Amino acid sequence: MRLATISSQEENDKVAMYIKNSGLGGEYFWIGASDLAQQGKYVWMSTGEPVVYSNWLAGEPNHLTENGEVEHCVHLWEQSHGFTWNDKICSTLFNFICEM
Repeated sequence: MRLATISSQEENDKVAMYIKNSGLGGEYFWIGASDLAQQGKYVWMSTGEPVVYSNWLAGEPNHLTENGEVEHCVHLWEQSHGFTWNDKICSTLFNFICEM
């Protein structure tokens, strides 16, 4: 298994529905995108393919720095207008969505 890749709005919506149906709509979930190799160039960690589709929250990614760590990993979370993406420090403990 690997962290989920999301390549369309349809896939984003399916993942969101799965999360909501599981009763976990208010939680944060890691997906498989990161810009660890090159800041600002997001790729899917499982394949190295560039992230083409994205669903960033307005103003994201913003690469905030906290305690010397920069936000490089991507999580999915529910906002008032749906499930969007945000960058976060990779060592943050969140739930995760995997695929086979």
